[in-house]
Amino acid sequence: MNVNAYPPGDLPAGRAGGHGHRVAPYSAASVNALMERMPLPVFAPVTGHDGTGAPLPPAGPYDFSAAQRVHDGRAAESPVAVVRLSLPSAGPPAQYVVRSHPSAASATQAWLASRLCGALGLATPTAILVRGCSLAVDGIHDPERLYLATPFLPAYESLGRWLEGDAAWRVIDGVPGGASPACGQARTEARELGRQVARLADAVGPQAGAAAMQARNAHRAVLYGALPDVYQCALERHRLAAMWLDNRDLFDGDMGNLGIWRDKNDLPYAMTVDFTGCLGMAATPAGAPRCLRSGASAMLGRRLGELRAADWTNAMPDVLKDPVGVYALAAEMAYRLGRIGTSDILPWASVVSALTERFGGDGGGDAPHARIDRILARRDSLVALLGGTNAAQTWARMYPTRAAAIGAQQSRFLASSQYP
Repeated sequence: MNVNAYPPGDLPAGRAGGHGHRVAPYSAASVNALMERMPLPVFAPVTGHDGTGAPLPPAGPYDFSAAQRVHDGRAAESPVAVVRLSLPSAGPPAQYVVRSHPSAASATQAWLASRLCGALGLATPTAILVRGCSLAVDGIHDPERLYLATPFLPAYESLGRWLEGDAAWRVIDGVPGGASPACGQARTEARELGRQVARLADAVGPQAGAAAMQARNAHRAVLYGALPDVYQCALERHRLAAMWLDNRDLFDGDMGNLGIWRDKNDLPYAMTVDFTGCLGMAATPAGAPRCLRSGASAMLGRRLGELRAADWTNAMPDVLKDPVGVYALAAEMAYRLGRIGTSDILPWASVVSALTERFGGDGGGDAPHARIDRILARRDSLVALLGGTNAAQTWARMYPTRAAAIGAQQSRFLASSQYP
């Protein structure tokens, strides 16, 4: 299925078609230039959403040998160290969250997944690859080891903590009728369980509070279900993006990889911050998940589980009339996915192969086109679950202003994809 088969005018001129289309790889000279140490440019902390207008930076790797540790931490279920570093010589942003990865392939794939999430028009911290900071991050001397760095965003709050906090409570209590007693009880118990988890972690270790954390998340799910549809839509977009990118860690134990970020105007955006382990889809080339409610992030799939295949055939466009309904959400995501083609991904995939070969010593892994074929096959499978090309086209005709706004957000990544 070619999900890029939109009517004339719906896509920018020259946009690549489906994954069967072959585009010349990114030039060898440009990829080789990435191997040289380059100055760190000033770039937007959240490209396309922070109002700066700054372009995407090249992938890197950038020299972080002067970086100094500010704060470190490790999620209970995270396989990687997560450290905050300060780079005194850099302009804003001057502090970065740096994640170690077991290999260059893992780091570059996380970078690619971050770019793909941004290409959907969704908010995510602008990611770069860095080196020279192994002592600060891992305490080892390995100056050529690659790390993934993103700007530190003090206005970001993980979903779990946000749901328990005052900002979410104001949203929940602002719906007609106000917050229910069940929501108040869920919030109280989630907070108390959070204190139990902290005490157990301090006394025994981070794994000791697993049962309490599971119960805490069940109460958080009650709070999530009380959010207005517009908030649930914003978070469900990231759930669907995670399905495309095979992001099985969208929810870690503390719901830390998905959350709410507030821009300079104090407007809230749903945001994914960690792409560790994404794109591990080699064994299932067209394996978009068949169930929209499975996995640890099932609470984000409650509404998605209401989709019925027959409705796309028998009840369209009626099912799209609610702009924050689950059918409109699904068709909108099909539209976003359909705007991304081979020519957008190829420069990034070429960079991944080149940097993996240079810093990983394993031959670069997959060839760029093989990687793209799997990514787009998975996209096609997901789009089919979301109503297909017809649903995307119908949604775009019904909501032209919204479609244009999404196109503008995506263009910051798609128009820049010639520059890795």
